[in-house]
Amino acid sequence: MAVEVVFFNIPHLSVGRGGEVWESQVIEYLNRSSEFKAKLITTNCCHIKDVVTSFEYKVIPLKKYFGLHLFNYNDIKNDLEEAEIVYYFNSFIGSQLPILKNIKNINKIIFGYHAKNDWNYIQRVYYSLLNYKIRNIGYHHVLTRFYYEILIKRGFNNVFIIPNFVDLSEFKRVEKDKNLIVAPGAVTREKGINTLLNIAKVKKDLTIYITGNEPSMKLPKNLKYLGKLNREEYTKLLAKSSICILPTYGEQFPITFLECLASGNLVLARDLPVLREISGGIESVDFASSDNEFIIKLEYLMNISDNMYKFDTLSNKSIERAKLFDKNIILEKFKNKLLEIAKE
Repeated sequence: MAVEVVFFNIPHLSVGRGGEVWESQVIEYLNRSSEFKAKLITTNCCHIKDVVTSFEYKVIPLKKYFGLHLFNYNDIKNDLEEAEIVYYFNSFIGSQLPILKNIKNINKIIFGYHAKNDWNYIQRVYYSLLNYKIRNIGYHHVLTRFYYEILIKRGFNNVFIIPNFVDLSEFKRVEKDKNLIVAPGAVTREKGINTLLNIAKVKKDLTIYITGNEPSMKLPKNLKYLGKLNREEYTKLLAKSSICILPTYGEQFPITFLECLASGNLVLARDLPVLREISGGIESVDFASSDNEFIIKLEYLMNISDNMYKFDTLSNKSIERAKLFDKNIILEKFKNKLLEIAKE
């Protein structure tokens, strides 16, 4: 008999960020197997548009009170309590409270750590208290060994690592434009747009292209916003580009990083432990901590892109690294982990 799994996330599926992309592909993969029956529940938080899916998909109202993200548990009571496994995206202050209040009625729960939750003081206090409450409850899915070790040090039980993944079939070899530099999704302070502004101010002779939601500030002429591209436009842009810049200040495991590698690009990223872990130390990825270091390292990568033989060698290293995170490989591991949990 098929294992019933319910995924529950606060943001509406149409938001289309990393977590929403992840959950859609995971559910589709599981449902292709006779071993699982998976569905998704989200709230109307951040609802942009209605979404048509190949799987069962339910939207409930979000209730915000004093900064807490709450909902009526009765709206999902039957879904959660009839499922053999509930996968809950552990983010948004307060959203865990209705679940924890009824945790004894839920068969098995996995807390998924996909988003950075310590941007400000309030988040740090809330999640430190929450961690004390949930560390002995259910299972905890992290995307990197870096965060695995953090949870283990904090006394968490039943922590497992399964990384993010990339659909390699979306990325085809094309002739590269050595002058095409892309910073995918770097449109907010947290994603590092101020670093891009400083690079553009100093390096007036180059143009950097950014994608994603529209930035809230005016951009200089050599920092060009391309808009929120559809999937085909986005993958074609990465395939054509030569260098990706990821100046983000905090991530759990950005899919963007894998997409840049799968496209055969050189990558310049902020020096974060999780990004170093994902890179595996390959030569095609470099790191910077300060804006000045970003400028110096970017000049170095641009020089490499002028050397066709060296660029092709490093481009292949990026692609080979991405293959370790191939969608089918990672999703099979995740499926097997769910089967293991269901049998425990």
